[in-house]
Amino acid sequence: MKHQALQLQTLRVQRSLISVLKLFTIIALVCVGGAGCLRYTPSHSELREKHNDSSSPLAQLGGADEFENYERNLSDRRNLLISQRSHLLSGAAQGGGHPVGPGDELQVDVFGFQNLTASTGIASDGSIILPLVGRVLVGGKPLEQIQEEVGRRYTHYIRSPQVHVALKTPVTARVSVIGEVHKPGAYPLTRKGMCLTEVLSDAGGRTPNASSRIILLPAPRITEHAVEASTAMPQVSFVSTQDSADSFGIEVDIEELTGGVNQRPLLIPLLPGDTVIVPEAGTYEVDGEVTQPGSFKLTSRTSVIGAIAAARGLTYAAAVNNVEVIRDTGNGKKALITLDLEEVGLRGGQDVRLRSGDLVRVPSEPGRFFRRQIVQTINGLFNGVGVNQRMN
Repeated sequence: MKHQALQLQTLRVQRSLISVLKLFTIIALVCVGGAGCLRYTPSHSELREKHNDSSSPLAQLGGADEFENYERNLSDRRNLLISQRSHLLSGAAQGGGHPVGPGDELQVDVFGFQNLTASTGIASDGSIILPLVGRVLVGGKPLEQIQEEVGRRYTHYIRSPQVHVALKTPVTARVSVIGEVHKPGAYPLTRKGMCLTEVLSDAGGRTPNASSRIILLPAPRITEHAVEASTAMPQVSFVSTQDSADSFGIEVDIEELTGGVNQRPLLIPLLPGDTVIVPEAGTYEVDGEVTQPGSFKLTSRTSVIGAIAAARGLTYAAAVNNVEVIRDTGNGKKALITLDLEEVGLRGGQDVRLRSGDLVRVPSEPGRFFRRQIVQTINGLFNGVGVNQRMN
């Protein structure tokens, strides 16, 4: 009787296995067709095959070329800006200053003539009013040139005048620092060639929540134009111009600014009107065949390998040779690049450093995914029947 009961139990298990395998076959076919399997993560190529529509968002997703061009354009804009401002660094060694403009307040001293001392603001037309000599155009000129001009004017009244002109209250020669710094605000450029690192230091440095990437919004270039007026003294207007390097924000990595053992610090001189933005670090997403999918805080130099480690590693069914990174490349566009993690992790292949908003997708490997599901289903079945009965 016991032997017959065991045979009957075995037959029931076999029938149950056949039923489960048939059911799983149906489920697997549904998963392959993309009709609703929640656990299966199809690759981008699988999705495009299913949605063969040139107008779909999948078809509009850019490829590796667009992904790499986005990074290259950012680097090219930064290098162009540095090239355009390199002369400011040589000017700093000579002690040159930034041009003054309307709103700045100057202190003018004529040694030995206390009655000629003047503290005067620069008017909207770029001029100041001084005792004895009257109106002097100073807008758009550095202090050294203003000092020479004022001294020349006073030679009509004083033999060998000794004139000193200083910037008492700077207004135009300022840059704004906003975002994740300890002391956001407007900071004066005390000399020509003052660099981004110095202004960040004046602002108290970055906060713990700051991104490792800093955005520099260059000010429009200011050029001086003389405008004819009815008076004998010409007026001065200031015209903003902007070239290709100044048209967008310039991204700078904090590690490039500080340098290292084998890397010289990157010197980026600032100009009046620049805005320095220190954004928050931001987040990235990890989805698909990882142990713990979700959103994670971006840290300095987080890469795809680091992102998967933050998600507690890969599952058995992960397609390790086809991991995807989707990135916003601006103007509502996105681009995708795929990585072979075996090549990256075991053979020194190129990893990808992540940006805020990136999505890392680990697709399912169909064969391993279905084998895993079969094993899990059978194990669940075994847990539900008495196959572990003791045999006598």
